[in-house]
Amino acid sequence: MVKLELLGVAGPDRDRFPLVLLRHEDRVLPIVIGPAEAQAIQLGLSREKPPRPLTHDLICNLLAGLRGRLESVTIYRLENDTFYAHLNVAQKNAEGEVEQILRIDSRPSDGIALAVRVGCPIYAAEEVLERAGQDASALYSHGEEDEEIDFSDEDDDDEGLGDSDEDR
Repeated sequence: MVKLELLGVAGPDRDRFPLVLLRHEDRVLPIVIGPAEAQAIQLGLSREKPPRPLTHDLICNLLAGLRGRLESVTIYRLENDTFYAHLNVAQKNAEGEVEQILRIDSRPSDGIALAVRVGCPIYAAEEVLERAGQDASALYSHGEEDEEIDFSDEDDDDEGLGDSDEDR
């Protein structure tokens, strides 16, 4: 496993869905996500608190209420252009000792939206980065890290390498 740095969210434009951009050294891992997830990640990065909890805030509140703490998010597999991730949650007993570590299936975008809210690390399997990672200098030459996000008319939940109708 390698630790990733969240660079941010790029897109969407007329022909593409938003991308979440994660970096390890000189490699960038772009993952296609839905507009709602992109907005959730952006909101978490901005540290803005909505007047009422949104879905990812609710999940953080539920974890805290159940004495759980999100320790990390791991993107562990890429299969058929779909990324797979899990949340690593430490659940404590009444004395504050870790009772168990839970591995909870998650889409990478939801895991990242939670990670930015609690400040936990994001990891990827080396094989995932080798298969889907791109040279950082090539990506930066297109200026994608500075693109603004327009959430006006998209509402697909795709999460993968390209456009598809499957929930990824």
